[in-house]
Amino acid sequence: MQVLVYTSLYPNAANAVHGIFVARLVLALTRLVQVRLVVPENGYHWLASVPRRCGQPQEGIVETDRCRFWTIPRLLKSLDSRFMAWWSGKCFRRALAFEPDLIHAHYAYPDGAAAASLAARSGLPLVVTCHGSDINVLARHPARRRIIAKTLRQAAAVVAVSQDLAGKIARLGVDPGRILHIPNGVDCDRFPLADKGQARRDLHLEAGVPLVAAAGRLEPVKGYDRLLRALVLLPDVHLALVGDGSQGPALQRLARELGLARRVRFAGRVSHDALAAYYQAADALAISSHSEGWPTVIHEALACGTPVVAPALGGIAEALADPRAGVLLDSAEPEPLAAGIRRVLALTVDPCALRQIAAAHDWSRIAARYAALYACVLRHTPNFPQEVSHEFLPKNAARGPAAASAP
Repeated sequence: MQVLVYTSLYPNAANAVHGIFVARLVLALTRLVQVRLVVPENGYHWLASVPRRCGQPQEGIVETDRCRFWTIPRLLKSLDSRFMAWWSGKCFRRALAFEPDLIHAHYAYPDGAAAASLAARSGLPLVVTCHGSDINVLARHPARRRIIAKTLRQAAAVVAVSQDLAGKIARLGVDPGRILHIPNGVDCDRFPLADKGQARRDLHLEAGVPLVAAAGRLEPVKGYDRLLRALVLLPDVHLALVGDGSQGPALQRLARELGLARRVRFAGRVSHDALAAYYQAADALAISSHSEGWPTVIHEALACGTPVVAPALGGIAEALADPRAGVLLDSAEPEPLAAGIRRVLALTVDPCALRQIAAAHDWSRIAARYAALYACVLRHTPNFPQEVSHEFLPKNAARGPAAASAP
């Protein structure tokens, strides 16, 4: 099989961890199918970005066609998919020389909608993977919701990274028989077990104190202000916060105001390979988000033998279904989050058992499920068999266009 992957969620020179989960999937897929990439990059993001020296995207492994697309900032966002399709059209047509059997787009909007237009013109079947905020956030806007629903209904298959997300996609009127749950994966080789003390020495982190790690974009949706306020209630606990984003200065200011400056390490953006050391050094990984799809950080931490404390949002409850993996919360507000951190730090942890939980989601296994899905799409299988997706939507899931107005 020959698969053309179309996505703006892919590492670039300015941000080598942007869409890293797509890059890892693509790499695993290359062992099973032939892959070519079309990567439209938002021109305004490119203009505003500052190149970071934290590793470069792995060009050369997969033939990649990159192009820039332009939109109208803050205006006419329901036209973004048309702009993306128009600006990337030449790049897409050039990639058709690869003679792909199908198109696989990541993120429902604008990527999936743009790919749907381009796939229709080329007569190729389309697979769309929804990752979370495309459905949880963007689909709240009525105009974008209509475009997303139309896109996913015309796709040959729709992949949801969590069961929670699959249910929301069904409520857009997509046939549940064409919705599959295939979670994001983890590269266990990149996230090994290691001596905790040595990891802390390598990172110059204080030994002998409880240490919580958090990793992600420093943006409002991640709720790191709640995590800092929870830390006030845990006077002996330290925090290593990995990542950067628009909220970085505000979070550093809040840490100083709360008297946490000596207990919080703002590590900034680090390469994906360097991230393992923070998981290895920590006693727990904390997630404080307001919204999530399937956080890849969960299984990265588990692969390093580190338990997780997180709210039961999106696919988190599924990812932490094994009680050995950590602590699930009803809320990530400061007080319950602080209580959850106390509980997870009190657990008796078996690092090897946690790594086994993560290994079930190794990218090689996830890629095999995608390859089986591609084969079903090309055989025009009307409903995908159990070997493709081991988990199905309930039989009474919403179906058909009448469900499009459901909340």
